[in-house]
Amino acid sequence: MITTILFLSFFCMLLIGMPIAFCLGMSSLLAVLYASHFVPQFSTLTLSVIAANTYTGISKFLLLAIPFFVLSGNIMAKAGISKRLVRFIDDLVGHTRGGMAIVCVIVSCFFGAISGSGPATVAALGAVLVPAMIDSGFSPAFSEALMAASSSIAIVIPPSIAFVVYASIVGGNVGELFMAGIIPGIMMGLALIVVVIIETRRKGIQAAHERRSGDELLNSFKDAFWGLLMPVIILGGIYGGIFTPTEAAAVSVIYGTFVSIVIYKDITLKDLFQIFCESAKTSGGIMFIVASASLFSYCCTLFGISQAAQALLSQTASNKIVFLIIVNIIFLIAGCFIDANSAMYIFIPIMAPVAQSLGYSMVAFGIVATVNLAIGQVTPPVGVNLFVALGLKIEKKICSAKESAKSFYKVTLPQISKAVAPMIAACLAILLIVTYIPKVSLLFSSGFTETVQASSGIISSGELTYHDYTDSDKYNAHSNAAVYMGTEEWPETTWNFDCSPGEGSTWASAGYYFNALMQQSTGGKVKIDVYPGEQLTNGDQVAGIQALMDGDSIQVSLHSNLIYANFDPRFNVVSLPYLFEDTSAVDQVMNGTGGDKLKSVLKEYGLVCEGIAENGFRQITNSKKPITSVSDLANIKLRICSNDLCSEVYREWGCDASAMNWSETYTALQQGTIDGQENPEPSIASASVQDVQKYISIWNAYYDCLFLCINEKAYNEFTDEQKAVIDENAKKAVEYQLAINRDSIAQLEEEWKESGVMEVTDHKDIDSDSFKNASADAYKWYEKQLTEKKGMSADEAHEYVEAFMQTQ
Repeated sequence: MITTILFLSFFCMLLIGMPIAFCLGMSSLLAVLYASHFVPQFSTLTLSVIAANTYTGISKFLLLAIPFFVLSGNIMAKAGISKRLVRFIDDLVGHTRGGMAIVCVIVSCFFGAISGSGPATVAALGAVLVPAMIDSGFSPAFSEALMAASSSIAIVIPPSIAFVVYASIVGGNVGELFMAGIIPGIMMGLALIVVVIIETRRKGIQAAHERRSGDELLNSFKDAFWGLLMPVIILGGIYGGIFTPTEAAAVSVIYGTFVSIVIYKDITLKDLFQIFCESAKTSGGIMFIVASASLFSYCCTLFGISQAAQALLSQTASNKIVFLIIVNIIFLIAGCFIDANSAMYIFIPIMAPVAQSLGYSMVAFGIVATVNLAIGQVTPPVGVNLFVALGLKIEKKICSAKESAKSFYKVTLPQISKAVAPMIAACLAILLIVTYIPKVSLLFSSGFTETVQASSGIISSGELTYHDYTDSDKYNAHSNAAVYMGTEEWPETTWNFDCSPGEGSTWASAGYYFNALMQQSTGGKVKIDVYPGEQLTNGDQVAGIQALMDGDSIQVSLHSNLIYANFDPRFNVVSLPYLFEDTSAVDQVMNGTGGDKLKSVLKEYGLVCEGIAENGFRQITNSKKPITSVSDLANIKLRICSNDLCSEVYREWGCDASAMNWSETYTALQQGTIDGQENPEPSIASASVQDVQKYISIWNAYYDCLFLCINEKAYNEFTDEQKAVIDENAKKAVEYQLAINRDSIAQLEEEWKESGVMEVTDHKDIDSDSFKNASADAYKWYEKQLTEKKGMSADEAHEYVEAFMQTQ
């Protein structure tokens, strides 16, 4: 019923003409209201999830690129760059038959690389190019259709807002997507030029003018040079290691402002205010859509719609070919009715995991989705570019004295739909090539090889379905699940399990194993739905912990102490430098007084800590030299996690360290914007950091633990006998995570040594004392934090730290 309310209300509002952002937001609100009042499982759900997930949907560092790209596009458009580009390309190819239509395609590609928006490209270029095409012999319908179709390439040619949105959803690399979009965008442009050539010969259209002289070409090139240079600066800067994609967006604004005011002198400082206002309106509209679409996607995940759709898609699409056919059909239909950003948020969370399980590159999948949606922009009946083109007022030329009043060409929807059909067919041919030959997209991308991530196996036992851990007797859920000795019936319950890393992580594996144990112990009455990658909070780790504390959308989670430190500095104690010598010391403290103290703190926040798992010691990698002593950190630009203790420690070590969004780290390492990063070995491997780093030091400088916590209210809904079963199964899930995580670390280190992919510096070869001495003041700094933020006395703060330094 929830699914019916969510989608029925969405389509009803869409059909009556409500803006897409309102359709997505209001349908989500109605679904949450219904679930909280009429579905017992969601009785604790409150409207706070609406506000929280609307905010987290747009509070992503990566999305900062959108308003910057919008602003730079508007600045360059107002600077008359469109007219300069048209003049140069016209001088270059206008002497050929049908040259003005070819000019339209080429200029649209260039301008799309500036604006990143299809409708904006139609609006900026249509008033200039459509009349010129009509004058050269093309019909008004064909001219407007070509303007709309060529402008749709804007979301494929980088920099593309659609790529930024896709990357924010899947945690992908924007720079890789930008590079991967170049060849498909050019191919779409060439396909449209073929359509133009056919139309030219069919209509007998001649050249618009004679071939331009070399001087004329040079003059028009000089005039358009600064506009042509913008995409070169953006892509060159990203791949030259000068700046990240988000920084590139800001650089494009500075560059556009400089060119417009200083070089072209077409806008003044006074004009900038209007440009800023227009850009704010556009950006606000886009972000409103992103926020609402993110909320809609959250509801699909929360109510199990996404999982059901994934399961159905997996069963239906038994191989890549069938899956990709289904994907293309869905996206082509969706693109006719909703904008690209909304379609991304609705469908990508469902389709991407299936694509990844089939071994399809996530970069190539992003290109497939974007090309589909680009075609959707010109597909009747709701293709947005078509309607922008139809809205252009193209004045007819006065041919006689009788025609004194102004008159305009009137192209109808059926006329433009007929004219655009061969253009859609040409782009569909390119779509098929891009879909089934993904290496075409990946030619300029380091993601050339397809990414394969095996999906976890599924085992069925009667009516029970859970992930298969029968690889060893030790972790066989059937034989290891706790035995329930109570008399009370288990209530049918589904808990949502949240963790930060993706599907293949040891964190998610712990959740799957916990689910397998609980289903076995309760006969399938209690299930744990696992949501890796912070799916329920749009990638926001802090929001994930807050949702766990609230207990509305998340009841179980596995999160790092470094993230919990955002709520309470007492959690940072685990990560003090050189607090633990090795994992044996960790186990002694966590299974003793130190662990008890942390569990007590968690209880203050309404959480039951069932056990302490681990992320591991955070090892340091870099591309410059082996790190063996504290002096080696000088002049190393390092990415660290966003944590005040980590920032202080690296400051004491004399390192140029700064926090950076993890989704941008790989690109920054690849391009040399930063030199290194620090993370446990499994995190390094899962992000393929070893491919762009030369050295790793196993220094064991500081540790990162994980808390398996259950919301106390959810936990207390069970009897004491049932709680005992939950406790035992949760403990086994923690033991499982610790075991496979440590096995993974040992295997990775051995693999890196043997393969030579990175030069490994062992712990014994590192001057640990130099780091310990340099960061000695970190302990005093931390104790001061406890006194200032938690009101502890100096003695209490010192005793708290001492509890974690004792080995028993």
